[in-house]
Amino acid sequence: MARKNLKVVRLIEPDLCLECRFAHMAQVEMKDGSVQRMVHCRRLDCDNWDYQSAESAVSVDAEDEAA
Repeated sequence: MARKNLKVVRLIEPDLCLECRFAHMAQVEMKDGSVQRMVHCRRLDCDNWDYQSAESAVSVDAEDEAA
């Protein structure tokens, strides 16, 4: 994945992301070295994000979409 300013934000209504064509599951590495499974959004301007809880992420590895 290209180097970007990655942020982890809280989802206001997580169920909305399950049907969204821009959302995919990914393994996200946090600054503390922990890895978590999260939704990765390619839209970049979603109204379903709570920016007040934003924290930086180191990397995002998208899971295989062909499964």
